[in-house]
Amino acid sequence: MKGFRVLQLEEHPSVGKPVECTGLVSRRVIEMSRTSSVVNMVHGAHIYFPDDDSIHIRKDEETYVLERDRFDQDVSGLATGAGTDLRLSSTVRNVESGDEGVRVTFREDGDLREESAMAVIGADGANSITRKILFQGMKIARVISAYQIDCAVKMDDQDSVNVYLGSKYSKGFFGWAAPADDLSRIGTAGFGMSREKFISIYSKFGNPSKITITGGPIPISTLERTYGNRVLLAGDAGGIVKPLSGGGIYTGMLSGQKAAETLVSAYENQDFTPAFLRRYEKMWKDEIGKELSRDLRIQKMFARISDASFNEMGRKLSSPGIMKLINDLGDIDYPSSVVFRVLMKSPSIVRHVLFPVRDGIGK
Repeated sequence: MKGFRVLQLEEHPSVGKPVECTGLVSRRVIEMSRTSSVVNMVHGAHIYFPDDDSIHIRKDEETYVLERDRFDQDVSGLATGAGTDLRLSSTVRNVESGDEGVRVTFREDGDLREESAMAVIGADGANSITRKILFQGMKIARVISAYQIDCAVKMDDQDSVNVYLGSKYSKGFFGWAAPADDLSRIGTAGFGMSREKFISIYSKFGNPSKITITGGPIPISTLERTYGNRVLLAGDAGGIVKPLSGGGIYTGMLSGQKAAETLVSAYENQDFTPAFLRRYEKMWKDEIGKELSRDLRIQKMFARISDASFNEMGRKLSSPGIMKLINDLGDIDYPSSVVFRVLMKSPSIVRHVLFPVRDGIGK
């Protein structure tokens, strides 16, 4: 903690709830968090195309399925164990940033309170109050809507997630089903989504009993600037999210780490101006900025692919050479390299990405 007094404001009465995440992460996250919230490990994915053909991707390295609320509690426990003052049921109402410091107004258990600080990190999600107040006029350009349930059905293949492509399941993104031991997490995301697209996946599992239902926006493009006077935005609040999957755990932890390192330097130099804090953006961009930028370009092309082109691409991807390339190089945190390698190995796929076949033609 470097001797700093840190105040963490959590708007909900308990950390980690409501759960708004499928909880699929790489080993990097496990090593960063030392969490005990793993409920399953998978090594593969079944990719289903609109015509119901599928391919199976498999990797030796595990992808971990987390109990997301427990994960958040574990990470929060690391902070409180190091001395962070955690306030539950504390909703931020206003943030004022000036030359002398930051003043945060929040409602805690119904009472209006104020606290002063040298700086603030806005890690308050897709609907960030910090961003809306201190970054007025800036909006995250690309946002999808997601809907997911935990349901009482056990998937036959506990070692693979299911991914569903095409207009029946999503608009510009994809649907999924992830095995979480005796439960399954079924959901979909996209632009201007309707409930019918979720039902198309849910019905595949016999319409099982719902245990929890979650949903909300996911930003998949970064804000034009993630720093300001005495303020930094981390994770979803700054749109620091993986555009191809909507995953934000790794990027949120990485940006949070860089934010903390930046504020330590700012304190040592007694400089919390935007000119100094801009190094935060350079730090996280040096680590993952190029990847997020490439992924966003790929996602914009992916969102235009027609069902007919998805079907044609599925047949091309199923070749042994392409499958080996995907299995060898796939990385859920840094996926662009395998995408570009696949396109280079099979140029005919490029045509379907850049010039999608109209549905009903070329099938």
